[in-house]
Parts: sequence; C-alpha cells; structure tokens
Amino acid sequence: MLLAAEGSSPFLKYLMFPNFEIHLNTIVSTYIVMFVIFIFGILYRNSVYSTLNKLKFYPLNTEILVPKPLSVQNIFELMIEAINNINESILGKRVASRYMPLLVSFFIFILFSNLLGYIPPIWKSSGYSMIVPPTSDLSTTLALTLISIIAYNVLAIKETGLKNWLNHFIFPIPTILANKTAFTIILAIVLFPLFLLLNIFDVFARTLSLSVRLFANIFSEHTMVEQLVHMVIKENSIFLKGFLYILSLFVMLIGLLAAFIQATIFEILSAVYLGLYLHEHEEH
Repeated sequence: MLLAAEGSSPFLKYLMFPNFEIHLNTIVSTYIVMFVIFIFGILYRNSVYSTLNKLKFYPLNTEILVPKPLSVQNIFELMIEAINNINESILGKRVASRYMPLLVSFFIFILFSNLLGYIPPIWKSSGYSMIVPPTSDLSTTLALTLISIIAYNVLAIKETGLKNWLNHFIFPIPTILANKTAFTIILAIVLFPLFLLLNIFDVFARTLSLSVRLFANIFSEHTMVEQLVHMVIKENSIFLKGFLYILSLFVMLIGLLAAFIQATIFEILSAVYLGLYLHEHEEH
C-alpha cells in the first residue's frame, strides 16, 4: 500500500515519502469541475442540435440561428470567439484555428476551477472544506503549466521541425555563425554554453511564473474571502458585522473579475510561448 490516511483529514501521505501530501479536497474539487464542464458541454451540444433540427423544418427562418442572450450556447460561443480572436492576433489564423481546442480548454478549465471557490463550504472534513478551487493548490497549477510547456514544445517541433526547435535553445548562435569567419566561430564557441543555459533556464522560469502566478492570485483571494466570512459569522457588533459583510462582497466581486482575468492570462501566455517558437522560426 503506497498511501496512508491521517485520521479524517482530507490529506493522504505516501508511506514511502512521508513529507509528500496528496490533497483529497483538491482531487474531489477537480472531479467536480470536470463534471460541471461535461454537463455544460452536453447542454451546449443539445442546444446546437436543437437549432439545426429547427432549421430543417424552417429553412427560411434565419432568426432560429440566433441563440438567446443568456443561453449556454451563446455564452460559450462568446467566450470561445473572444479567446480565439486573441489567439489569432498572436499565432495567426491558421495556427490558432488548429490548436484552438487545447488553448480554449485551458481557459474553460481554469475559469471553472477559479469559480468553484464561491460555493459555500457545505462539505467539511476535520475543519477543512472539501470543495475548494483546484487552482488554489500549487500542484494543480504546476500540472497545468507542465501540460502547457510540454504541449507548446511538441507543437513547435511539429510546426518547425526538430532542428529548428533545437536551434531555439542555442539562439542566437546560428545567427552569429551565419558569417563564417574565424572571429564569429570563436565567439560562437565561447558563447554557446552561456546561451544554452540561459535558454534552458528560460523554460524553467516560464514554468515557475505560469504556475505561481495563477496559484498565488487564486489562493490569496480564496483565503481572504474565507477569513472575511468567518469574521462576519463570529463578530457580535452589528455595525462591524455589516462593514465586514460589505467588504467581503466587494472582495468577492473583485475575485470574480480576477477569475476571468487569471484564466485569460494563462491561456494567452500559453499561446504567446508557442508563438515565440513559431515567429523565431519565421524570422530565421
């Protein structure tokens, strides 16, 4: 047996690695997010098929093609179109359209994960809420970042070829060697280890910045709201309770905005990192 539970706490520890924890509340919350996205996906699919079926019977009634303003279909299409327009400005229409499912999936999963923090703590274990934003756990944001890093490197190899992808890690050595003189060859040999280390470090820096940025923002906002709600419940003074209540609502509104912003930033940066490989290849 590789895992051992600590009482009724929502944490599991590896028996072989006692300092390594698995957060059950994060796992449970992640499955909740996936289930919610699955349900919304079914609703969206049914809405599209319903519209197409109506169009068969009323082919001249083009108003059927216009979804209701607050329908699941309309909301999803607006989000996907907005994200895809941003991706097209970064990657170009051809590449953005090809990899839209991956990039939009990042946005949707992170958005729903961020919004899960606004569900009241109706399920607790040993004082811990079992429903938390998965993105408030560094393990989730790091996993998402690793998927993004691996994906855009694999896609860069697919789009530009293995040789050009490897050249990215020693850039600008190939540019220096374009003029084959004794000086440039010696300069390239001297600078080769430096630029190789810098470009490898750049990959790790991107991984760290993507994961920590998302984690820090969602964790801090979720923790702040949670503490304010506890203070509202425990406070006896009516005036102070009212002030804390208004403050918590204000923080929650900012948090809702931050949920969309952080999901958008992660998606855009993933597209930008892919675009850097492709644009450098085009320049070469």
